[in-house]
Amino acid sequence: MTLHEEEGAPVVVLGATGTTGSQVADLLEAADVRVRRASRRSPWRFDWDDASTWPSLFDGAGAVYVVLPEDPMDLTPFARVLADAGVERAVVLTARNPGVSGDGIASGAEEVFGAAAPASTFLRPSWFAQGFTTGLFAAQLDATGELRLPVGDGREPFIDARDISRVAATLLRSQTPGPSHVELSGPQSLSFAEAVEIVGRRTGRALTFADIGVDEWRGSVAPYLKPRMVDALANLFDAIRAGRDDHLSDGVHDVLGEQPHSLEAVVARESAVAR
Repeated sequence: MTLHEEEGAPVVVLGATGTTGSQVADLLEAADVRVRRASRRSPWRFDWDDASTWPSLFDGAGAVYVVLPEDPMDLTPFARVLADAGVERAVVLTARNPGVSGDGIASGAEEVFGAAAPASTFLRPSWFAQGFTTGLFAAQLDATGELRLPVGDGREPFIDARDISRVAATLLRSQTPGPSHVELSGPQSLSFAEAVEIVGRRTGRALTFADIGVDEWRGSVAPYLKPRMVDALANLFDAIRAGRDDHLSDGVHDVLGEQPHSLEAVVARESAVAR
C-alpha cells in the first residue's frame, strides 16, 4: 500500500482536463487514490490567474501534479501556498533543457518548487508524439498535407504523453520521494521528415515535410500564436536543428521498468481510436 493510500490524503492534479493531467488523474483513481481534479472548469476550480482558487484546493492534500502555466508568471506565491498547506511532494512537468526556450517558465519553476516542496520531482520530456495526432503538427498536416518547420534534418526522440502520465502517477503513488529530475524521451530519434513519413504510412495519407527558414515560419504562425510562444518555439526549433535534442533518455524505463512507446505505436493506437 502506498503512502497516499495509507493516509487517505488526496492528490491534487492541476490541468486535469489536459493531455497529461487527465491521464494522471485517471491512473491514480484506478489505483484507488483520492484525486482532486483541478482546472478552470472542474468542481475543484483552479486558475493560475486567480490566486483565490489556490488555498482550499491544497487543504489536507498529500501531493500535487503540476502542469505549468502557458504564460510567464511569478510562481513564488503559488509555491508558498503549497508550503503553507504542508504539501511536500510535487511532480512538476517542465521540459527537456528547461533553459533553452528562453521563456523563463520551466527553469524558474524548478528553482521555485525545489525550494518550496523538498520532495519535488521534475519531469523533463522531449517533444510529445501527440503533436502529430492531436496537436499543432497534426493541425497543419490535416489542413495542407505538409508540415513546414525550420528544423532542418534535426532529430527528436518524440515521447508518448501516456508514458509521461504513467511515470507521473507512479511517482505520486510511491512511498518514497522520487529523484529530483527524470529525463524522458521516446525510444528513437527521428527527423521530422521521418516522423511525417510514419504518420502518413500509418494513416494512409500522402504527407510531406518541408524545411523552411525561421522568418517564413514566424510569418506563417504569427496570426494565431502569441509572440512569446512564437519566440519560445523558434528557440526550441533552433535547438533541434543544431542537434541538441538528438539523444535518448532512460527515465521511462527507470521508473516503469519498461521501454517507452514509439511514435509509430502512438500513431497506430490513436488513429485506430479515431476510426
